[in-house]
Amino acid sequence: MKGVRMFESAVKAVTSRFARELRRVVSPLSLKRRKQTQANGNDTFPNRIFIAGCARSGTTLTQQLMGCFGDTFVYPPEARHAMLDMLDRPESNLVVKRASRSYVHLAKLPAAIGLIYCVRHPFDVLTSSHPQTRGLRRFHVTPERWLAEYDALIRLKKAQPHRQVLYVRYEDMIGEPDAVQERIARSFGLALRIRFSENPNNPIRTTSLRKWERNEEFLTYLHSLPPTFLSRVERFCGEFGYDMPADPGR
Repeated sequence: MKGVRMFESAVKAVTSRFARELRRVVSPLSLKRRKQTQANGNDTFPNRIFIAGCARSGTTLTQQLMGCFGDTFVYPPEARHAMLDMLDRPESNLVVKRASRSYVHLAKLPAAIGLIYCVRHPFDVLTSSHPQTRGLRRFHVTPERWLAEYDALIRLKKAQPHRQVLYVRYEDMIGEPDAVQERIARSFGLALRIRFSENPNNPIRTTSLRKWERNEEFLTYLHSLPPTFLSRVERFCGEFGYDMPADPGR
């Protein structure tokens, strides 16, 4: 009897492990939601959208404003793109903002998941502070973090050369929020519930642009960055239409 119980326990463990693995790989919906869609005769899967980009580049702002679209659920915490497969929601559009180290896996983003990639002038990103790290360092994004994010984007484009990426410049979101909203709506087939500019909780602040031009401390810091790093910044600026002073310290 003892041997039988041990055998049954082993079988149960293997079965449980297999079930967990099956739930992990079956995409794009959770098993529960898949059963619901099958029962209703509806094979339409939700529109899944992932927001990526370096910290301080407008990812949080974009996440907040995505709630201005109708029939859209925006997952509040930061998370990896796999969270889009776990959400069991009735909305037709699901949105998740990347976690702090999601850039490591960006090149493996499934083709079925739409991508909004936020960019901002690197000098603004590199001289921006954040409440979570203000007690640890002067600026939130280190050159190493910025470079890791940019390298991850390059790897994504190399691994998925035909992927459609909607790039959202922070400066455009601040200056022309409704025009950016229209681009997002067209790209993902979303319906406007309220305009970005009319959002009562609108966190758009024009004072956050190009502070480094008016701050000697910021300019001194930028001037101290290694030339090899600044050459990568220059490449980024050329790619996304930003000006790159020959000497950021002057």
